[in-house]
Amino acid sequence: MRRKPRALIPWFPGTNCHDETAYALRKAGANPMIRTIEQLRQRPRSLCETDLIGLAGGFSDGDHFGSGRLPAMELCLRFRDQLLEALERKIPIIGICNGFQKLVAMGLLPGAAGLGNPTAVLDFNSSGRFEHRHSVKLVLHRSIGCVWTQDLDGMEIEVPVGHGEGKLRVMNGEVLVTATYGTPQGVADFPISPNGSPIAGICDPRGLIMGMMPHPERRVDVIHGNADGLLIFQSGVNAVR
Repeated sequence: MRRKPRALIPWFPGTNCHDETAYALRKAGANPMIRTIEQLRQRPRSLCETDLIGLAGGFSDGDHFGSGRLPAMELCLRFRDQLLEALERKIPIIGICNGFQKLVAMGLLPGAAGLGNPTAVLDFNSSGRFEHRHSVKLVLHRSIGCVWTQDLDGMEIEVPVGHGEGKLRVMNGEVLVTATYGTPQGVADFPISPNGSPIAGICDPRGLIMGMMPHPERRVDVIHGNADGLLIFQSGVNAVR
């Protein structure tokens, strides 16, 4: 029997999608572990002693000074060595909604400039308010071989969204797109796009780190409408088996 890959889910005050993310990873065949940021501080190699890292959605640290920015600063400052080692070990990372916002604020996405050098922002929605959709259509893209969408190129899925800052604005460099709203080219028009950007998800140049604003972890069981989101987690888990 093969060992189940370990999946670490860091928990910050205000994170509220950690249980759903753990459930999704467990259904995909991983062994998820939720650890508070204090627990991670007590173990100097915690971010490296895992096979996958999942940054869950929610309102970490109350979204003070911008969504995901305070946790991103803490991760860059207090966990820099661990993050660099995790990158060197090629540990796949997924960031969902607030987790995506953290990855962008840390500079890990789009990723060309490296940790601590952000080259993009997730700006306020065009509507100027928090937008929730029970279901939006996404088209997935393999991009350069992103481990999270490796065999899902062109696939259409329907998942929920819920965010106030999701419009991707790139300051410089290229973006490798892994998910678009509505069509393969993406649609920026509201309400097909909840935020005014055609891009729903991106990955780093190595295809290991992916962030997306919609919530695939909320659609991994037909009891919740469909299991479309499970495909993404299965792809990531299969990549490290």
